[in-house]
Amino acid sequence: MTTPETSWIGCDVRAEVATIRLQRAEAGNRLTNAMALALAEALDAARDSRVIVLRAEGPDFCLGREMAPPPPGAGVNAADVLRDDAGPIQRLYEAFGRCRSPVVGMVAGRAWGIGTVLAARCDLTLCEEDSSFALRELERGIPPCIAMAPLLDRMPAKALAHLVFGAEPIGAREALAAGIVGRVVESGRLQAEGDALVQRLLSFPVPAVQAVKQFLATAPRHHEPNAVLYGAGLLANVLGSR
Repeated sequence: MTTPETSWIGCDVRAEVATIRLQRAEAGNRLTNAMALALAEALDAARDSRVIVLRAEGPDFCLGREMAPPPPGAGVNAADVLRDDAGPIQRLYEAFGRCRSPVVGMVAGRAWGIGTVLAARCDLTLCEEDSSFALRELERGIPPCIAMAPLLDRMPAKALAHLVFGAEPIGAREALAAGIVGRVVESGRLQAEGDALVQRLLSFPVPAVQAVKQFLATAPRHHEPNAVLYGAGLLANVLGSR
């Protein structure tokens, strides 16, 4: 059933390319839990496409999650955090992990909070030169451990620490150096450069592309699901102590 929240995620499939869009521009494409689940479903539905493109409508890619922290004394426990905070996002992370084809992120404007995570979670990410990225949850007393889980293997530890502890936006070039994005393009050139990258990917044999994707995803290293659960536990301890 389509609801206003699920309609904020769009998906078009043309030939061998699926394009998934965040289309809640009036709210900076802030991600609700329902949107996170709808995005997970869209990624699963695009599984037969050779390339999946993730982009957003409006001036900003995504300004974060639409979820206010519980008030002090709310008695939040680990089960609450796993259900309401970690659960939808972990399902989204798992959907990314199920994609056998490369996911290409196309970022314009601000990609903050979960927007930074989505940009980093894509296999290949292009951003415009005036884009910015941020994890500012500490300003609200929230340890962003769940958001950090996919970044542990994608960013140098020092860069991630500065992003989180600094709680300030970084620019496109800094995001490139930190491994959040893979290429910075001139403003106004995102669509053209993204299309060219997609066509380049389509020119390669499917088994070869999927083998590279599988290796990048499964070669031994940090275990993201465990990090999500660990981060959720830490978050529950912080919220529960208020």
